[in-house]
Amino acid sequence: MHPPALFAANCGTKFTQRGETLVGLMVGMGIGLLVLAAGAKMLAQHLQGHRWALQDSHLHHDLRSALDALTRELRQAQSVGQAWKARSTADCKDAFCGGAGDIKIQGNRIDFSRDRNHNGLLDNNECSGFRLKDQKLQVRTACTPEVWTDLTDAGSLKMVDMQWQLHCERRERWVQRWVTVQLNAEWPRDATRQLSLSQTVSLRNNVPALPWPAVCGAAP
Repeated sequence: MHPPALFAANCGTKFTQRGETLVGLMVGMGIGLLVLAAGAKMLAQHLQGHRWALQDSHLHHDLRSALDALTRELRQAQSVGQAWKARSTADCKDAFCGGAGDIKIQGNRIDFSRDRNHNGLLDNNECSGFRLKDQKLQVRTACTPEVWTDLTDAGSLKMVDMQWQLHCERRERWVQRWVTVQLNAEWPRDATRQLSLSQTVSLRNNVPALPWPAVCGAAP
C-alpha cells in the first residue's frame, strides 16, 4: 500500500479516551485535604510544644536566678566582722545575734541581720530578709522604715508559695544552723504549669549557745 493510502486508512481509525469522573476527582481532593489538615495539626502541635518548652525554660531560669540570689544573701544571716573575736564567749553579745529580729521566721517571711561593712554595728541597711507580696519575691534592704525591693516580676514568674525551716544543732557552746527554703511558682497565664525548687543553705557564722535562738525551739 502506498503511503497516501496508509495515511488515509489510519485517519479513519477511531480512538476511545476516558478521563477521571467527577466523583473520583472529588474523592481525591477530599483525601488530599485530610492529609493537609493532619499535617497542619501536627505542625501546630509541634510549634506549641516548642513554645511551651521555651516558656518552661524561662520559668526555670527565672526561679533559679531568684533562688541563687536568695541563697547568697541568706548565707550571710547574722554574720559579723571578726566573728572569731566578737563571738569568743558563750554569750551572744554582738549586735547581730542577740535581738529578736536578728533571725525570725513568720509564715512565708524571713528576717535577719548581717554585718555588711564589718564594723560590728547594726546600720540601717543591714536588716535583710525575704517575703512574698503580690505574687512577687521581695528582699528587704532597710531596717526603719522597712524597704522592700522586687526580685521577680509577676508578669513572667508568678510566685505562689515560699516555705522556710530553720535547723539548729548545739555543738558545745556554739549553735550551727542551716535553712531549708522551697519556692513554688507558676506560669502567669497557665496555673497548671508549675515549678518548685528547694535549697538547703548553711549559715556562714555560728552563734553562741546563750541565749538559745527562740526560732530554734526551747532552750536546752
